[in-house]
Amino acid sequence: MFRVYPTLLNTFSLYLNETKDSQGNLLVDLGEMLDRINRVPKPTTEAQQRGINFEKAITTGENEEAFSEYVVEKTRAFLPPKYKTQVYAETRYKECIIYGYVDIVGGSRAIDLKSTRYYEPNKFLNNHQNLYLLGLQNYGIKTLDYIITDFTEVYQETYSLANYNFSPLYQEIDSFMEFLRQNRKKIRDKKIFVTQTDTTQLNLF
Repeated sequence: MFRVYPTLLNTFSLYLNETKDSQGNLLVDLGEMLDRINRVPKPTTEAQQRGINFEKAITTGENEEAFSEYVVEKTRAFLPPKYKTQVYAETRYKECIIYGYVDIVGGSRAIDLKSTRYYEPNKFLNNHQNLYLLGLQNYGIKTLDYIITDFTEVYQETYSLANYNFSPLYQEIDSFMEFLRQNRKKIRDKKIFVTQTDTTQLNLF
């Protein structure tokens, strides 16, 4: 059995699909994929830090003056009147447990704050964070909203538990589990492998 988080699955999706950057270089090669699995420390990029700072600004007000007042106010307008932050969720597909923290949960909505240099519609259609819908359904969560900013405008994508097609995500998880089996000797982060004894300690929805 395996225990993984959506960001790692998203990285594997880039690897599996041989996604390339604007210069034609692979975004994730085999070495990078193994580094991600093994949690090899990497410096936080400027773009990543700005996204972290933006989330703090929206949810706590910390350094919100560093961002456009329009963007801050519009982002907050998308949020429910009452909400909790960093809510743990997990679900299971076959031999894989998927776990992580949702940025915001309020009412029947889970919300993930995103920042990007360039936005195009349905950017997060096949994001593995959509599996949080399964992990949170017992709490009455019906939709997962992505609130996205390019720091000039704010966009929203909404995915509903009632009609979302999880099949593409499941297919990639199947491939990832096979990848882990084939590369087990190269994987130093043994926490990704869960023993049968470990599973009795897990709170699965």
